[in-house]
Amino acid sequence: MSFSVKGIYGSGMVLQQKSVNLIRGTGTIGETVVLQFNGKKYKAKVNKCNEWKIKFKTPAAGGPFTLNLSHGSESIIFEDVFVGEVWLLSGQSNAQLPMARMRFTYPQEFLLPKNDNIRMITIPISYSFVERKDTIENPQWMAASPETLGDMSGTGYFFAKKLAEELGIPVGIINSSQGGSPITSWMSEESLKKLGKEDYLKKLEFVKNPENVKAKLAAVNESQSKWNELINSNDVGLKERWESVPFNQLDEEWKVCSIPGNFDEIKTAGVMWFKKEFELSKDQAAAFNEKNPQIWMGTIIDADKVWVNGSYCGETGYCYPPRRYPIEKGVLKEGKNTVTVRVQKNGGNPIVFYDEKQYCIFNEDAVVVPVAIRNVEQRKDSKFDENSYIDLKGQWKCKKGCSCENAPGGIFFEWEPTALYNAMLSPCMDHTIKGALWYQGESNAGGYGEYADLLEEMIYSWRKAFAYSKKDFPFVVMQLPNWSDGKQFDSPDALCWPQLREAQRDAVESTKNTALSVNIDAGEWNDLHPEKKYTGGTRAAMQALRIAYGCNIAAAPQVQTVDSGDDSWIVTFDIDGSNLSAYAMNNESVDFNKQCNIVEGFTLVTEDKKLVSVKGKLVSNKEVMICREDLPAEYKSAVFKELRYLWEDNPFYINLYNGEKIPACPFRIIL
Repeated sequence: MSFSVKGIYGSGMVLQQKSVNLIRGTGTIGETVVLQFNGKKYKAKVNKCNEWKIKFKTPAAGGPFTLNLSHGSESIIFEDVFVGEVWLLSGQSNAQLPMARMRFTYPQEFLLPKNDNIRMITIPISYSFVERKDTIENPQWMAASPETLGDMSGTGYFFAKKLAEELGIPVGIINSSQGGSPITSWMSEESLKKLGKEDYLKKLEFVKNPENVKAKLAAVNESQSKWNELINSNDVGLKERWESVPFNQLDEEWKVCSIPGNFDEIKTAGVMWFKKEFELSKDQAAAFNEKNPQIWMGTIIDADKVWVNGSYCGETGYCYPPRRYPIEKGVLKEGKNTVTVRVQKNGGNPIVFYDEKQYCIFNEDAVVVPVAIRNVEQRKDSKFDENSYIDLKGQWKCKKGCSCENAPGGIFFEWEPTALYNAMLSPCMDHTIKGALWYQGESNAGGYGEYADLLEEMIYSWRKAFAYSKKDFPFVVMQLPNWSDGKQFDSPDALCWPQLREAQRDAVESTKNTALSVNIDAGEWNDLHPEKKYTGGTRAAMQALRIAYGCNIAAAPQVQTVDSGDDSWIVTFDIDGSNLSAYAMNNESVDFNKQCNIVEGFTLVTEDKKLVSVKGKLVSNKEVMICREDLPAEYKSAVFKELRYLWEDNPFYINLYNGEKIPACPFRIIL
């Protein structure tokens, strides 16, 4: 058998400092494998199963080193190896979301020189239901640089950046994450059996049979293909090439509409077409064409395709990503120009162009901030003029292309129980890590009742599976931020995110050496994938610094007690040695330069489950008072059963923080 190394070893990697590390692989039976690293030599013989393994010790942080392996006349050399702190990042899309998505939110990061102290490996997406994989093909570790940054997880990058800055040593991130994945896809079969999760085990039995997987995949692909043919063949706009129809030749069936907005004319699936005309002067057209013009169309439900003057710009096949497409040089012209957008609706939800997103055409002279980011972020404000920016919001025209039956359901086998644990996590388990960072929960919000138990068991099993890492290694859980699926305020069809946040908190409180990173202000009400990864990643790193490195950083303020009186309630917070401060609000934004004593976000619940909003008053560095006199008249003498704080999918006003600018954790408590 050929000489090889298994796992995620590769040039440019980071090894955990001052620890025992394991390297293993395959070779010829009886042959000796020699490892040379940091001036020391280690040896092992290839056993009867063609396998070898070597344990070796790493020094204090430093580098670059060379790790040399020899096997007879063969050798494997890993260069540019650093020793420092290694953290595992896992979860779903917000753990996975690459910096390329945030190029316009954090442009300054893409101008920084190469940073050898920030390194990352991204585990390729794959799934397995039977075999626990022990290696990945051609592992690619990369250091942060303008050329590589776009491929790095935004959460992982800002987490590593904060740690590297504070510790002054290399930090390596193992990014093993996958969009949409529920927690059970990251758990072992043994863990599911231990918890008695028969429903998940039943699913697992089905997908363990490769013939079942093959047949299901074929059936789904066939039904999806037939539906795609149906909707495309029915779409009059495709047949008549509406993208090329001049704006002044649109017939009377094209109705005036406004973007952003919601469109529910089609009750099932179907297609709507949208057109807008704008005019450019000769100088404007020249300025745009010379400097890499782009068109942004916010975010859209469900799928879209965009043309400018009949020239194709780009398309997106599902509802969440921002629509940001290049416009070819020479397409924009002096005089009248037309934008055409074809939107495909896959089911019963209305077509949506999300509010508070950018709908515009601009060139590289403009500075365009894609989202309204509160001032907990660090970024430049928008800057542009008429030669670099065209606003596309406002009046458009629209026409239905077709309607048809709803799209068939898809299948994602990587979301099935154990799929990612076996395929994406298992190959990393021999790599010694300092700790783990977990950003997941969106896909489990509807099942919040079981989530705490699942997360506790997952933490326990991971600590056991990473056998060469320290027992009870630090584990940071990122609590879900604010979001409401495009609804600016919570609605009756709420998403259960408060309950999932509570389950995350409960799991952290029930496990050792675990921290909760509170990010209730780090979301965007209209985007499942908020671009505020600086806030999320940095806050998570602060909690890692607290529990893993002993830094003097407070945990997020947590409710400790609520004392009820005749005329008031006193809420006491555990402030972990810090101080509470309330800050003035300016619309959605909190002004950290202006303190106040009013605390937003409390809700009292009556015996008959009516919700009564009320403001609190900060009366000490850890206490907030809620007074009956501040309640509406009809509730001043009511009996209340529960007090809630920020207990919404998308709390609108958030202004209570500790000294490290970490927000107080949402809670509900029985009175």
